[in-house]
Amino acid sequence: MEENIEEFIKGNKKAFDRVYEKYSPSMFGICMRYANCKDDAQEILQETFIKVYENREKVNPELTLGPWIKTITIRTAINFLKSQKKMVLKENEDFFESPQESFTQEIDPKDEKSALLKLLTEMPPGYRAVFNLFVLDNLTHKEIAEYLEITEGASKSQLAKAKNWIKTNLEKKRSNERA
Repeated sequence: MEENIEEFIKGNKKAFDRVYEKYSPSMFGICMRYANCKDDAQEILQETFIKVYENREKVNPELTLGPWIKTITIRTAINFLKSQKKMVLKENEDFFESPQESFTQEIDPKDEKSALLKLLTEMPPGYRAVFNLFVLDNLTHKEIAEYLEITEGASKSQLAKAKNWIKTNLEKKRSNERA
């Protein structure tokens, strides 16, 4: 595929179709992590690949497309959430004065992975965005602050809230299963 980057950059439709076929499944997975539903994820994916095509001339033909497309996907997802007013981030200064609770619960990979992914779709969008960016996309709080146009403190606070939200909801799920 990477040998067709030059054709893609020139605007060749078949080369673009190959780029879409190769990267859209994994980018859709990223979209689903940020979106509340499949329709929103599909809209984010469509907007992502419109941007990919419109900005194809910015591609460095010596690099792989995946990381570049992933960056566009994440930014498109965040902008979608902001435009839909689905993501509200608030700073909580009390967070910095209260003791941190550890998020090192034992998680059985067989059972909990799908439960955790399902919980991500139910998580409030502001928490989900920061959690995704920090935990799954490996961005720093400084990078997250730039992406989301918030302070680093707000990013840290939202991540702590997201972890507590996950912990609370996993405990509820376990309680319901035992009952």
